[in-house]
Amino acid sequence: MSGAPLHIAGTRTFAAEVLDFALDAGLEVAGLLEPYDRERVGTTIHDRPVAWLEETPPGRALVGTGDNDRREIVRRLLDAGWEVTGLVHPRAHVAPSASVGASALLGPGVVVGARSEIGAYAVLGRGALVGHHTTIGEHATLGPGANVAGNVRVEPGVFVGMGALVRDHVSLGAGAVVAMGAVVVRDVPEDTEVRGVPAQPRS
Repeated sequence: MSGAPLHIAGTRTFAAEVLDFALDAGLEVAGLLEPYDRERVGTTIHDRPVAWLEETPPGRALVGTGDNDRREIVRRLLDAGWEVTGLVHPRAHVAPSASVGASALLGPGVVVGARSEIGAYAVLGRGALVGHHTTIGEHATLGPGANVAGNVRVEPGVFVGMGALVRDHVSLGAGAVVAMGAVVVRDVPEDTEVRGVPAQPRS
């Protein structure tokens, strides 16, 4: 489907961000796909026409949500025959020895260090930093300015908030949430939210 029209799956505010990322990369975006609100179908949002996800002839789609609910959107896209693609912004820097899943989204100013791996459907917001030999699991999210050091393991579905810091040689368990501005200095169990300096489980 390399020549198929490109759509953004989502219509909320982050979809506008993804749309601009695509335009910065020289891509043409045909429209937006609405997965939840029928009342938005047939309108124009972010200067693009809105259609229902399952009622649009499938082509290529970028996932336009930074929320952890994007697993469901990805499933629906794939079930409907869409090719879920990714994007590395032209002002991101990925080390030659690093690998990025084809469906991951990397915003401007992102830096990915040597031998690191970015999983499928991961979202790395503007200015997020990933150190060397670090693994970012599928569907994980790094907010703008998040800084994950080297030799870190971020399991699938983890959310690291804007400006948070994660020290080297720690692991963030699947589904963990690191609050905005938190400083993580030890492992975080799965499905646990931490916040503060140093980060502690939410009480």
